[in-house]
Amino acid sequence: MREFKGSADDFTTGGNMGVSGVSWPIFRWGGGRDDKYFARLGKNVISVYDTETFALIDKKSLKVENVVDFSWSPTDPIISLFVPELGGGNQPARMSLVQIPGKEEIRQKNLFSVSDCKMYWQNNGEYLAVQVDRYTKTKKSIYTGFELFRIKERDIPIEVFELDNKNDKIIAFAWEPKGHRFAVIHGDGPKPDISFYTMKAVNNNVSRVSKLTTLKGKQANALFWSPAGRFIVLAGMRGFNGQLEFFNVDELETMATGEHFMATDIMWDPTGRYLATAVTSVHEMENGFQIWSFNGKQIYKVLKDQFYQFQWRPRPPSLLTPEKEEDISKNLKRYSKKYEQEDQDVHHLLDEEERKRRTRLQEVWEAWVAKWKQLHEDEGAFRMQLRGGEDSDKEEEAEYKEIEAEELVDVTEETVAFDLDQE
Repeated sequence: MREFKGSADDFTTGGNMGVSGVSWPIFRWGGGRDDKYFARLGKNVISVYDTETFALIDKKSLKVENVVDFSWSPTDPIISLFVPELGGGNQPARMSLVQIPGKEEIRQKNLFSVSDCKMYWQNNGEYLAVQVDRYTKTKKSIYTGFELFRIKERDIPIEVFELDNKNDKIIAFAWEPKGHRFAVIHGDGPKPDISFYTMKAVNNNVSRVSKLTTLKGKQANALFWSPAGRFIVLAGMRGFNGQLEFFNVDELETMATGEHFMATDIMWDPTGRYLATAVTSVHEMENGFQIWSFNGKQIYKVLKDQFYQFQWRPRPPSLLTPEKEEDISKNLKRYSKKYEQEDQDVHHLLDEEERKRRTRLQEVWEAWVAKWKQLHEDEGAFRMQLRGGEDSDKEEEAEYKEIEAEELVDVTEETVAFDLDQE
């Protein structure tokens, strides 16, 4: 459709450098499920292309002075972008949301004393979390806070959020898919803490962001939410040697723990029913993969030398609307009664079919036995003839007598000598 050529310098950007100063991936797809757009970061520009003509929108790039990073909304044609501080702090850093294709800025937030920013979109595009690392006044240390954008609400309100200890190092952050909760691994010790939060107010909390719980001292440095939400795997990769904890966020309880020694990859299947852990060939030993149930039961294990990659087969999008899925979830008991009755009817039908099948087998067996009994009776006279008139069919009526017999076992001969002279 289109070819992009150039040296590494032609693709370099002002921030987040990769190999040879190139920010990877160079092209980032966006616009939601329709894949209407893709974009790439350049020097002071973001170039946005449409996927019908593969040409620049409006034949020109979006000019953003000193832009260093951007990210697409997973569901809407919205770009979030970050511009660092300029002029030694005289011009603050900036987070902006830009609507495509009109390229209009729909929300902006100025940020001060910024060291770095990371952007995390929730998969439904409802929320955007911006992790902001800031310098203290002395600029000798860094603390972290979050700017939480509520994308779907009017005027896109922003809420400032900090951990109980804002000096904690942030190790990992992850949104619950299709949900309103998020998890954060934080701390400086060898066993960090894991906190869970919700974007909905709890117990009349003044802040709309509410903490659900904090798990202390966990061997984890990565978070893997189930695609269906509710369940999460707290994983200890690299230095933690593949520790796994399966956690139910609804009940705030651990379902199971496990270990896949030296695991390099963790992947939920699209349904959220199974989890795969793998050791790829970056390690020379223990290559292979394991399959786990959502609640932490190991159900399959394969060792395979030079194992490189594991991927689940993707599933097509649901045919149900989000509203219909929510309705089913809310009224699950009512739907369950209907289908339980249908299941019971089917079960009874199967029971009846099984009863009829067994009756047929019994009838076949009895017919087979009757056939051979009749044949046995028909051949009775012939058997008597073969046995000299003896009716062997009535052997159980014969009389038995016990006879005792003496048997000579051995005979011993004895020789006796006499002295004749004495007689």
